[in-house]
Amino acid sequence: MPTLICVDVSLSMQRKVEGETLLNLTLSSLKTFMRNIHNQLPHEYISLVEFSDIPTLLVPFTKTTSSLLDKLSDIAPSDRGNIENLMSMCERECSQWNIHTPSHIVLVTDSIPRALQETLGLFPLACTVSIIAMKPGLDAATKTQAFLTSCNLQGKLYPGPVLGLDGLERIFETVLLDHYNKTEVKLCFGNHQTSLQITPPPDLNLLTKISGSDTPPTFPSTLSIHGFLAQSVLHHPPYTSRHFLYQTSTKSTKTPDLRVVLHDALKSKELVGLVDIGEGWFGVISAWSQKTETEKVAKQSNLCLSIIAPNSFTWLGDLKYLALSRLLPPNKVQKLPYKEPYPNSYDNKTGPGMVWAKTSTLQVNIQKVIRYAKKLPEKSTAIFLKELNKVRRSILFYGFNGMLDVVCKLLEKEMNDDNSVLLNKCIEQIKTVSDPHKTIHV
Repeated sequence: MPTLICVDVSLSMQRKVEGETLLNLTLSSLKTFMRNIHNQLPHEYISLVEFSDIPTLLVPFTKTTSSLLDKLSDIAPSDRGNIENLMSMCERECSQWNIHTPSHIVLVTDSIPRALQETLGLFPLACTVSIIAMKPGLDAATKTQAFLTSCNLQGKLYPGPVLGLDGLERIFETVLLDHYNKTEVKLCFGNHQTSLQITPPPDLNLLTKISGSDTPPTFPSTLSIHGFLAQSVLHHPPYTSRHFLYQTSTKSTKTPDLRVVLHDALKSKELVGLVDIGEGWFGVISAWSQKTETEKVAKQSNLCLSIIAPNSFTWLGDLKYLALSRLLPPNKVQKLPYKEPYPNSYDNKTGPGMVWAKTSTLQVNIQKVIRYAKKLPEKSTAIFLKELNKVRRSILFYGFNGMLDVVCKLLEKEMNDDNSVLLNKCIEQIKTVSDPHKTIHV
């Protein structure tokens, strides 16, 4: 998960413990902490902030440990601390990650900050905070809860007292165990299998909050590929979370590596694999090549797992019936997920893989529907229905069902005595018919 490390450099951090200031103890422990994170999860992003009266972003999110360690040497004490300014910066930094990506704020200070005056409610849903207080003082638990409530965050206090470097490093080790465990899964296809590391680890509670759908009690330790679909069929799925699957061992063996075979096959054939996660949830596995800072493709055959909530693709049918038709009973052949080829996109001028729902494209096409609605009930009825069906079909295809309510409200504003009957029929069908293969008619 992206980690934002915030170091208090106010004058109170100059208090000494066993001949060393709290700030120097913090910087020494952070060096070990950062190395441990990248040893455990080498693909994690870390950012570094120092704060006193004004917070300063020292290192933006990076996977390069050396740049972080170099900046630690430049940190120097400053004036009094200002927690309000710090949390405003944290909100901005964490918001660059979407709600599907869990982010983590590690706040290192000497004592528990007082509650903020105003609630900051803009933090991403997946954002948590770990407070390391080396001299927590009285009522630490109560102050922590007040602070977290004022920031609208979930988190935990890791209190001192810190009696030296060993005591502080033990606290960082606890944070490491709580948030940076390596999660491994076994990927299976036919008689072949391989162990892979999944990053970031799936948070089932977070998936439930985002989707509103019940998740399995535990994430499966084995992911079995049940079948494949063309990329042009699924296109860009409305995933609830996205994870990368990396190799867990660098040892070379004579056995073919399933990860490499899958990556090359999926990439060359433009396919995605489907895995069953349980409770109606499923995952889409696609080829992914890591890019370096110079945009050169690294020689790593990694895979990407996109987790999909139940009922995200109603036109595909029940994924439990994904199989060759000759292997299914006659009464279940019609329930095959891949019923028929589907248009690549709303506007396929740019070829496969285009996402049509950009701000400009979405606005232009909905405005076109409203423009024809203004002219009803003249000769534009057929064109209006054609454009409305194209927009509605694309919204259902990509899973942006909330946009249908927006379209209905816009159509309601265009009603008058002449077109109210026609528009009411359209709105009723938009709200009740969820099959993208069926068209709206009057």
